[in-house]
Amino acid sequence: MSSPPPKLAHRNALRVAGQLVLRMRWDLLLMAVLCGLALLVERLAGASRVRLIDDSGLSMLGIAVSIFVAFRNTQAINRWWEARILWGSITNSSRHWRDSLQTLLGGESRLRPQQQQLVGLQVLQCWLLNFELRGFWRPDARMRVKELSRGLGLPDGVSVRDTMTLRADLIGRLYQQEAVNDWGRDALMRSMEQFTNAMGALQRIRNTPLPPTYDVFIRLICWLYGYTLFGTFSSRGSAFTGLLLFLGFVSAERIGAYVEGPFDQDGSSFCVPMDVVCRTISADLLDSHHPLAELPISNDPSLWS
Repeated sequence: MSSPPPKLAHRNALRVAGQLVLRMRWDLLLMAVLCGLALLVERLAGASRVRLIDDSGLSMLGIAVSIFVAFRNTQAINRWWEARILWGSITNSSRHWRDSLQTLLGGESRLRPQQQQLVGLQVLQCWLLNFELRGFWRPDARMRVKELSRGLGLPDGVSVRDTMTLRADLIGRLYQQEAVNDWGRDALMRSMEQFTNAMGALQRIRNTPLPPTYDVFIRLICWLYGYTLFGTFSSRGSAFTGLLLFLGFVSAERIGAYVEGPFDQDGSSFCVPMDVVCRTISADLLDSHHPLAELPISNDPSLWS
């Protein structure tokens, strides 16, 4: 009987909140300074502070902020979800690659080493793509990837491009040796194409964030609206309520900014679970007891790395 899909453990909800607070530490500090200064000026002046925007202007600004933040967060989620779909496509293409090789080469023992090398190259490519997208080498995974690379006769500093070139050469050799026919070569090349297309799309997401000017604009109007909202509630004796609303708008904007980058280095809950995906591919193509398939990674969605 298969196990149920993983769910967010209630005990880890605080961890997710802690990750958000850690990311927002400078924003929270600036909020505390601004609100503290506003309250201090109001107390020293002995009167209500001057409001930046009247009620009608505040309502209009609130509508604009809501629209921009909702649009930005929608785009961020779409980018995150597209990246996750692409990694799912890589998983499926990897399994198809294994099955194609088994169908074409599995019946001949003399081709077994080449088959194992081609399967190992697929796993190596997935981990190298993981590291390339994140720009960060997970230490324990890095050591095991080095071992896999050396086992395939490749240097430690091999790149995704190098492995793809080698894989194409190996397919060409199999065809020249008449180990595969025209149909078999085309099937293997189509499987490679699926991986290449998914890799290119992932690189596009990584290298093309939302325009920085748009990011700055949304952040500025969120801060303007939140600070004005705090001032309005503070002048009415509800500074705590104003602070919570200020924090809510700033947090909503920041969450969208964090989710927009699905390949973050810290491996937090804001990024795509690439380590989990690569571990699954390693177990499917190599062996469930392979070192890369036994990396200590939690299945809890709040602990993706």
